[in-house]
Amino acid sequence: MRAGVILAAAGRGERMGHPIPKQFLELAGVPVYLHSLRVFEDHPRVEEIVLAVPPGWETRVLAQVRDLGLLKVRKVVCGGDTRQASVERALRALSAGIDTVLVHDAARPLISRELVSRVLEALERYGAVLCAVPVRDTVKLVREDRVERTIPREGLWLAQTPQGARREWLEEAYRQAGQRVFTDEAALLEAAGFEVRVVRGENTNLKITYPEDFRMAEIYLRLDKPDKV
Repeated sequence: MRAGVILAAAGRGERMGHPIPKQFLELAGVPVYLHSLRVFEDHPRVEEIVLAVPPGWETRVLAQVRDLGLLKVRKVVCGGDTRQASVERALRALSAGIDTVLVHDAARPLISRELVSRVLEALERYGAVLCAVPVRDTVKLVREDRVERTIPREGLWLAQTPQGARREWLEEAYRQAGQRVFTDEAALLEAAGFEVRVVRGENTNLKITYPEDFRMAEIYLRLDKPDKV
């Protein structure tokens, strides 16, 4: 199995309320996207990485990763109008020999090496995988500030990344998608008829969306590496 990684870093991060996309803001002195990128760079089973970034950021990001000596980064591509389009562009940029693909959101900087290993092991066995965690809170269906009903949380999981699949499965899912837009690779694969298995994720693998998420991520980093924050 030759594994490649697509780091989805093309989002605009408008909910952060900052002119710079959130993946390029500093977290503990390091741009957010570099935290997860270094995990994949250091993982022995990852052979190659392609980044999808917003228009105009390609040269800047490529120069940064080259300066840092991140040798597994094959290419930095310009992202599309949607996450799906960005990942598809990056998929085309992977080397022909890569037969297994992981996709990870750059806005999830706290991914662990152990989680990457578990996802790759499951991917080799099943062909399509996502990591997720069970819903712990009571779930309410709300419309216009009114609770319509309570949804039983049994069987409900919160999707995370990395998600991945055999390359030919992912490419076929994109061919079948047409004009339909999906929010993650698992939904894309499901719609194409591929069975997707779940690997237990990590509660610390949070996605930075709002300013308070930055503060939470910094706390986790301080607890994990007190000398680095």
